[in-house]
Amino acid sequence: MMNILCVAAHPDDIEILCAGTLARYAAEGHQVTMAIFTSGNMGDAVIRPEELAEIREEESRAAAGLIGAKLIWGGVMDEHVFPDREQRRLMIDILREADPDVIFTHSPSDYHPDHRYVGQLVFDAYFQKGLPHIPDQQLPACRFGHAQVYFMDNLGGIGFQPTEYVDISASFEIKKKMLACHKSQFAAMQQLASTDLFEMIDVQARFRGMAAGCRYAEGFTRLDAFQRGLTKRVLP
Repeated sequence: MMNILCVAAHPDDIEILCAGTLARYAAEGHQVTMAIFTSGNMGDAVIRPEELAEIREEESRAAAGLIGAKLIWGGVMDEHVFPDREQRRLMIDILREADPDVIFTHSPSDYHPDHRYVGQLVFDAYFQKGLPHIPDQQLPACRFGHAQVYFMDNLGGIGFQPTEYVDISASFEIKKKMLACHKSQFAAMQQLASTDLFEMIDVQARFRGMAAGCRYAEGFTRLDAFQRGLTKRVLP
């Protein structure tokens, strides 16, 4: 059995881009961890940030609970992710806590700076997670190297060409249930971005499914880098 980690910038990013795949891993008996780097506290035009942060953490824990996943809550201020020393230390500890065999995170070509910088921090923290003498870390080192990294799709699929697909036809309903836990975001996304979240995930998963030869799919690209390329498929 493997340790599966998905690191995303905001609450609901995982549900939109990777939940069907994580549900498949969980159903197969793997340990799944969902790590949310920011509190999502800026994601509403009316609700105050401190109140929204609490709401969004509760929503994320409910979503993770549907597949028996562990939740790691980073708590960084929404819209304020930067690849600096403090946030790298936090990312190192997130990776150490999960000790992953497989890591999913945001693509370097994603539209949102929080997304891009979270992906960058995962890349930058990758080797430090296994080095025992990195100063000021809260957790001991885990396995060095070892994990395979995959980039998740971009919202709308813009500028992203998957190299591997996961058939989520059987797990699409649980993906929708996980997204439905994020009640605070449905009106906010409609108001701020004229976006229906259920419609968005249905259209994107159906489109990726057409390319993959199934009803619904999630698309990924594998990060091929030194000590990360594998000779076998690790996606479900």
